[in-house]
Amino acid sequence: MSTEDKCIFKIDWTLSPGEHAKDEYVLYYYSNLSVPIGRFQNRVHLMGDILCNDGSLLLQDVQEADQGTYICEIRLKGESQVFKKAVVLHVLPEEPKELMVHVGGLIQMGCVFQSTEVKHVTKVEWIFSGRRAKEEIVFRYYHKLRMSVEYSQSWGHFQNRVNLVGDIFRNDGSIMLQGVRESDGGNYTCSIHLGNLVFKKTIVLHVSPEEPRHW
Repeated sequence: MSTEDKCIFKIDWTLSPGEHAKDEYVLYYYSNLSVPIGRFQNRVHLMGDILCNDGSLLLQDVQEADQGTYICEIRLKGESQVFKKAVVLHVLPEEPKELMVHVGGLIQMGCVFQSTEVKHVTKVEWIFSGRRAKEEIVFRYYHKLRMSVEYSQSWGHFQNRVNLVGDIFRNDGSIMLQGVRESDGGNYTCSIHLGNLVFKKTIVLHVSPEEPRHW
């Protein structure tokens, strides 16, 4: 039988949440058409190379209810056998989106792209939006893979006060803000780029007056 006869013609992804809950369809692929189902619409798509018999799935905007066992079934043309694989997904609690810090203190703001995609972070960007001020760049990191060049910089009134503390090789773009000022209170939006995939998270930072010193 030629390799042409053995190309993928059907893929089924289902989720088994456990605890007596019903199994549910996530996505199916048939006749060159990929269809996400139900609550997974706009959140899943095939990432694998169908021509290489790869039916890998990408799930975005993960929710607590997405936890469970995902079962992939692949059928090849001219084959009666069904290739099956199960993947168990554990969903970690969401990191806090509101943080509190005193004037003059330091604060770490977390931003981690949880992904099984084997890709390098190409860009990390943090944007600040205060109550009155316009949007302002806090920090940028670039990695040009072809040139093997890394570049990172803090900007504006954040210059010399922001450092990247996350492990880029683990998709962690967390930053540390030092010498916090009252004007630093506001929204901080982090964007992590893995090729054409983008993860975003917004943290609200509340700054309280400096703690009184006791003599």
